[in-house]
Amino acid sequence: MRSSSILSCLPLAAAQYYSYNPAGIDTTVSVKINGNNKHQTMIGGGCSGAFGIACDQFGAAGLSYANQQEVTKTLFDQNMGALSVVRNLIVSTPQGSILRSCPATPAGPFNYTWDGNDNCQVNLTTTAKKYNPDLFVYADAWSAPGCMKSNKNESDGGLLCGVRGSNCTADWRQAYADYLLQIVRFYKEKVNVTVSMLGAYNEPDFNPGYYSSMLSDGYQAKDFLEVLYPAVKKAFPDMKVACCDATGARQLRDILYQLNRIGGGHLYDVATWHNYQSEPKEEYNTLGQPNLETEWADGTGDWNGNWDVTGQLAEGFQWAIYMHNAFTRSSTSGYTHWWCAQNTTGDNALIKLDGDSYSVSGRLWAFAGYFRFARPGSVRVDASSSAEDVYVSSFVNENGTVAVPVINAAHFAQEIDVDMEGFGGLTKATAYLTDNMHNVSCVDQFALKGERFRAKVEARSMKTFFLEK
Repeated sequence: MRSSSILSCLPLAAAQYYSYNPAGIDTTVSVKINGNNKHQTMIGGGCSGAFGIACDQFGAAGLSYANQQEVTKTLFDQNMGALSVVRNLIVSTPQGSILRSCPATPAGPFNYTWDGNDNCQVNLTTTAKKYNPDLFVYADAWSAPGCMKSNKNESDGGLLCGVRGSNCTADWRQAYADYLLQIVRFYKEKVNVTVSMLGAYNEPDFNPGYYSSMLSDGYQAKDFLEVLYPAVKKAFPDMKVACCDATGARQLRDILYQLNRIGGGHLYDVATWHNYQSEPKEEYNTLGQPNLETEWADGTGDWNGNWDVTGQLAEGFQWAIYMHNAFTRSSTSGYTHWWCAQNTTGDNALIKLDGDSYSVSGRLWAFAGYFRFARPGSVRVDASSSAEDVYVSSFVNENGTVAVPVINAAHFAQEIDVDMEGFGGLTKATAYLTDNMHNVSCVDQFALKGERFRAKVEARSMKTFFLEK
């Protein structure tokens, strides 16, 4: 049984997995943190219940009401999984969308209907808000309704009628913008949920053929965003507009380059991408807007809830490094897993459901190792390590507390010597360990004197140091 204590610090048990003492190797690593060099503001970690998977989390597969609450709390409570983003699918199928029948022309009439459930996404969102009142709600469309597209089908790619290359007889861009805004109004008026960000695309560089999809490059995205963006700002001035949930980091760079090339780089607020096709290796070519990773999971293997056993893609230790690389290489402001909880034997969710029981993955504890301590609104500052197998980042919260997540990729413990320039007012440090034995467990507390401290980071672990005044 792995410890998950967060209320008190426990004596650190001896490691119960492979480790060794590298005789003759200096295991002291120099770490430098500079609070004066600031980077991106953080939005947080998240997950989705799209395509009806949220219904698994709320009883469709046998999960009791009590465990529905426990699973959601485990995901979103600040002292547990600490997720703060929910990505909801804007349904485009005739039987599931708010537009069950489409008018013959963009002039309407449009008879919108609201079922109050939205494939259990309402329950997911409102329950998550109970455990995280400041939830960031991202409403994202995979496609426009079929009547608004060149192929007259909400799946199998196609283009939005009215963008260059669509060759339609009518321009449906304003109708699609109105459709997206109506979803936002329903959430606000019917269930008192404020949508934080609105997206019109999902993987527009990819046509799966058999589920909701709509193609677009950056030039075509500009044609629609020049309609959507001012409409959003007029109706909901504080709501952000996303662009464009490409399949990978490189694919999004292509879209943003094209968008910038024809003067549309100001028509979105957050650059959004997935990690399937390519991972970020450099800063994004935005005009200063933040970027957010909004979907990824292994999706190819059996359930793997481990922290670090096989070295597979889905293990928590690997996810901790993926997030570190995104934060430090491309100034990414947050990271979103694919599904939250699913009744499955596969690897697409953070929590595996099985009737009325559930299992939490090591991936969720990787998220918690960052986002329990680097809260939304925190700012990443410079952090560096003298060892390539020790990954360090650092975040300053709005209340002045500091999070320093450290990942040790070696199979032996290493000692870090931390120099914190600009943080002389901090007086207390608490260490939280995640490895094969611990789930973000409080294992040590010590006083800070001046701007330096030394600490051990266990083998194949993530250890987050939370520094307070």
